[in-house]
Amino acid sequence: MVDFEIAAMNAFSQVFGQFTLMSCFFHLCQSIQRRIHSLFKIKYRTDKSFARASRLVAFLAFVPPMHIESAFEALSIHICTLYPELLAIVNYFEHTYLGLAQLDGSRSGAKFSVSHWNHFHMVLVDPDYPRTSNMVEGFHLGFKAKVNRPRPTVQEYFRAIRDQQVTTDFHLDRLASGTTPAKKRKTSNHVLYEICSKFDQHDSILAYLFEVAKYFGHDV
Repeated sequence: MVDFEIAAMNAFSQVFGQFTLMSCFFHLCQSIQRRIHSLFKIKYRTDKSFARASRLVAFLAFVPPMHIESAFEALSIHICTLYPELLAIVNYFEHTYLGLAQLDGSRSGAKFSVSHWNHFHMVLVDPDYPRTSNMVEGFHLGFKAKVNRPRPTVQEYFRAIRDQQVTTDFHLDRLASGTTPAKKRKTSNHVLYEICSKFDQHDSILAYLFEVAKYFGHDV
């Protein structure tokens, strides 16, 4: 699980080519929201319906890859019918995450391929599989707190690494001795699994997308 950083993605692919590289859903939403803010900052803050419509493209991440094209077309028509100005967001998503449509029906030039940001199959394989890299960022924030300043000396940096290793060894020893780790925070991942597993049972692909959006708190 990585952010949308091409250099990091290329490096991981070269070194760990046997693993599947996935991109963080949170950062996908964040990139779309940044573009929305750059174009429609005031309207986004004052019109809740507009804000919800502008974010809908992010939920294509939970559409089966083979249905991405039809889902994108249906969603684009829906969004632009409600708010024609949101064509700018639709075009941004298409250029960045799908690529430009070619005469033969294929697409090319996407900055990030569908296989990197689509989470549909991972939800079905393991509903509890993390969809974001927030856990890693949480670790980084904790380590940053140990260092406690932006430009530490070499001694301070190694002291922070040593302290972190002590904490890690403590938790590993507890696991080795059979101590049960703290209970995980209760999640509703099984609900998203149920939605995705019943993709074919929805009346339309838009109805499916709206249910996914509702799961993430975006009532349409």
